[in-house]
Amino acid sequence: MASGLYAGTFMDIFDTTQLAVDFDREDHLWALYNPSKVPDYNVDAPVYSSTNEISGTGYVAKGKVVTGTALSKLAGVLKYSSDAVQWPGSTLTNVRHVDMVADFTAGDPLIMGIDLGLNYSTSDGTLLITPHSSGLFTIDFTP
Repeated sequence: MASGLYAGTFMDIFDTTQLAVDFDREDHLWALYNPSKVPDYNVDAPVYSSTNEISGTGYVAKGKVVTGTALSKLAGVLKYSSDAVQWPGSTLTNVRHVDMVADFTAGDPLIMGIDLGLNYSTSDGTLLITPHSSGLFTIDFTP
């Protein structure tokens, strides 16, 4: 697996569809998936699916709200960041992939996916995902 931005969603944001994804909203979701999730970052109009989604104590379908979202720009570079997210007191098995879902946008489009690199499990513990200090993603408009 790999991490990436769902190109179909960004095409719909920039083309005549003008998909209204507000990156500063505090209601996007982090959905967790097992290693069987194989993201296709090039698919047209990618949307949330419960296929291969994790289930377990302390986890609700579609995941957890993304907080602290911030879209900023500096020297032609667009940066998107958020707070860390955690599932305390959870019992989860083989968490490998995370999708960000624009939950209150028509059709629940996927914004980005993150491959955690390893499978993570908790047993009445805390799964904590901390974004990189450089942000969730950056786009350089002045290459």
